[in-house]
Amino acid sequence: MALMATPWKHPATGFYYLRRQIPAKLRPAFDGKALWKVSLGTKSAAEANILFLQANAALEQQFEEIRGRIRSTGEPLPSQRDQAGDMIAAYFQGPERGAGGLNGTERLLLARLEIDRGLWNMTPTGCSPVAASDADQWWALSNNAAMFRDHGGTRQPPQGHAPGSIWRWNDDAFRPQAKAKQIERLLEQVARHNGMECQDLPAPIADEAVAYLNSTPVEVPNTRKRRTAPGRLRPDLRMMELFENWKLVMQPTLQTAHEYEGAARDFVDFLGDIPVEDIEQNDLLDYRDEARHLPATMPKADRALSFTERLDRHRHSEAARIGAPTLKKRIGGIQALLSFAKGQKWISRNEGRDVPVVGYSKSGTVSRQTFQEDELRLLFTSRLFMAPLTWKQDRAAGDMTLYWLFLLGLTTGARLEEIGQAMVADVKTDDAITYIDIDDYAATHDEDKSIKTATSRRLVPIHSNLLRLGFDRYLKALVVAGHTRLFPDLVSNQFGKRTKEASRIANRIIDRCVSRDARLVFHSFRHGFKDLALEAGILERIVDQICGHAPTTVGGKYGQGVRLTVLNRELHRLNWSFLNWDRLAAASKEVKWHTLVAAIDPDSKSRS
Repeated sequence: MALMATPWKHPATGFYYLRRQIPAKLRPAFDGKALWKVSLGTKSAAEANILFLQANAALEQQFEEIRGRIRSTGEPLPSQRDQAGDMIAAYFQGPERGAGGLNGTERLLLARLEIDRGLWNMTPTGCSPVAASDADQWWALSNNAAMFRDHGGTRQPPQGHAPGSIWRWNDDAFRPQAKAKQIERLLEQVARHNGMECQDLPAPIADEAVAYLNSTPVEVPNTRKRRTAPGRLRPDLRMMELFENWKLVMQPTLQTAHEYEGAARDFVDFLGDIPVEDIEQNDLLDYRDEARHLPATMPKADRALSFTERLDRHRHSEAARIGAPTLKKRIGGIQALLSFAKGQKWISRNEGRDVPVVGYSKSGTVSRQTFQEDELRLLFTSRLFMAPLTWKQDRAAGDMTLYWLFLLGLTTGARLEEIGQAMVADVKTDDAITYIDIDDYAATHDEDKSIKTATSRRLVPIHSNLLRLGFDRYLKALVVAGHTRLFPDLVSNQFGKRTKEASRIANRIIDRCVSRDARLVFHSFRHGFKDLALEAGILERIVDQICGHAPTTVGGKYGQGVRLTVLNRELHRLNWSFLNWDRLAAASKEVKWHTLVAAIDPDSKSRS
């Protein structure tokens, strides 16, 4: 059943989406996702209604195909042969792979040309006027239409044949070993196209490739016609108009859009609203040099001033200046916009390149430090954990919330925002295992949730030590009080993030109770969790699944993931015995969860 009968409008961007609940039996074919959400690419309600019908019909057809597969094979996922056939068809029928790459028809012609040359060059007397490409050259040709058009093989076919026309698998003029070798070359390109290793391709894929090449008529398509396109240069394009175009196409996060817009407005205030085409590299260097004078922090009222007004007010103050990473982010916003304009051919050159920021390097930024055992003992014997009767609740992130955020961070390795945005309904129990379902599925439009990457969707068991401290009682109190969020005192800021203030307070607690080392922050729990898990001998694939990291090996990318019971068993192999859990449990008995939870009024909290 569809989640809704009409397109859904995103409250922040204004774009319309198709959102459908995926039936439970079909979810394995969608990587286990419960919700199908795809942008319709329009802000027009009338246009969205038409596109919604088309997209919904296509999804329904996909559902029916999967149901048919279940009826015939009992499995929602396609067989190895079906997967192989789909991959071959997608390679030879799919769209361009990135800007300027070949489309499927052209990839078919390129494959025939390469196989023809390879076959002829492996016969005792055959010789192709153009040597067969090696794997990297073939890959480069498939991703560069201009290079492909200029390649000699398109005009100099072997032995006078039309390009790509001699392919016949059953032709006895070519030895079986030679033909098999050419199929191997083709499959290497198919593997690259799908981001895989050759050994990980479905087993029947060589047979499917042969069948496709044998059954597809040999046609010599007109390669892309050289033409003089209408001029794309936009000599009157201004910076803020460029920003709006970039935002429309790139669909950035609210925070990234805010940062880029601020950088663009400051640059215009500094330089003047000149055409983007007229911007020179010296302009960016001068802007960089002036921006160095901005203070690291300033009053809220000053942040509302223009760039030049802020400079005038703070240029000669003794306040600390912005650091290299902040300056790099400011310059990087302008560079990204100019790069986008050049990629669209709206400007003739990109003057944003090679604008160095002294003191900045990706490897030179402050890294995260893992908590040591004695540091964790200091933290978890602090007032927050030993004296709950002193908890403060009159702020944007109360002590009760920080108590559970710290404990969940320690025992799950989850990101702070993943925990902080969780709904009460995301905490579930299956076969006596309590777990958090971390995803970006929102049952209502009021639930603003996000995840960092697709691999961040996962089930994370709650450690039994947390249940011993009263997590289940805390959860029950939330339900009784009518709260729908796991941490109802956390509210979204202007960028849709709920834990910015919680992060600030948590890191102050770490500074006060553990160390003022800037490398020790809440995110250090994530690093420490992974270290402890690997020390316990847990397979890296399982650790990655619990943490929501992308698999680091090709083999780790396959399968539907480890079952919840196994995740729970492996989680309990981690050794946190250096913490006094008996003492923590004794302190937690003083907490009156129902009283504290009932006193939370999320509407009274100011947005950070």
